[in-house]
Order: sequence, then C-alpha cells, then structure tokens
Amino acid sequence: MSILDQDIDKQIQQHQQRILELEQLKKDHEKKLEGLKEFDLAIKRLCNQNSLTEAELYVSRSEQIEAWLVEMSRQESPSSIYNNLKKHFDRAQARGGKREKKSTLPKPKLAVGVYRNPATQEKVEKIKRNPRQLDQWIAEYGFETVRTWKE
Repeated sequence: MSILDQDIDKQIQQHQQRILELEQLKKDHEKKLEGLKEFDLAIKRLCNQNSLTEAELYVSRSEQIEAWLVEMSRQESPSSIYNNLKKHFDRAQARGGKREKKSTLPKPKLAVGVYRNPATQEKVEKIKRNPRQLDQWIAEYGFETVRTWKE
C-alpha cells in the first residue's frame, strides 16, 4: 500500500465516524420532537381538565416567560423567537403604540347652502365639497353644531 491509499482509508474512516455522529444527532432530534408533541398534548389535556385556556396558562407563566426573553436578549445570537418579537415591538413603537381604527362608515354630510358662524359672523358657501373653513369649524365646534348654522 502506498501513502495515498492509507490517506484515503483514513478519510473514509473519518467520514464514517462523522456519519455515525450525524445519525445519532438525527435520532436525538427525532426523540426531542416526539417529546415536544407529547408535551403539547399533555398541556392541552391539562388545560381541558382544569377549564383553562392556553392564554390563561401563558399569563400564569408570564414572569418565567419574561425572564426567558430577557435572558435571550443577553445572548450573542438570540433565538428566532426573540428576533421576531423584537421586530414586532420595534414596528409597533414606530407606529406610535396603538393604532386607531378608522371608521368605514360614511361621514355625515352637510347640506348645500350658506353657513354663518354665530361667533365670528363669517359666511361660507358650500356647493359640492366642504370648503376648508367649514371643515375647520366642524373640527372646532362639531358636526351637529355647524349643521344648525345653515341659513
């Protein structure tokens, strides 16, 4: 045998060892996945037995969940769940917290005509759309009040 043959045999042996390690990792991973499935079923069964929702379970465990997330934030490469939550809260903060829902109902419309502001005696004529001044009055005094100003 030459030196080249020995080198190839050594590489084959190393690859076979690596294959064995990977097969063991695969078995361990499958075992963990099966355990997670069993755990999920056990949680659902316990929730059903005790008339709990999963949301109530999470609330009861909120301190532990928070500690888990804080611990993840200190790691060099946190889990994808941490990164996804961080992105979500960054976007929510950029939007200014709570978003106000816009009404899909049509806005009430003022009838065509001339409107007089009793406080300033200004007159505004509405033909089709509200003039800017009329919209300002509605914002300041309210629709119901401005509606009564029609001459």
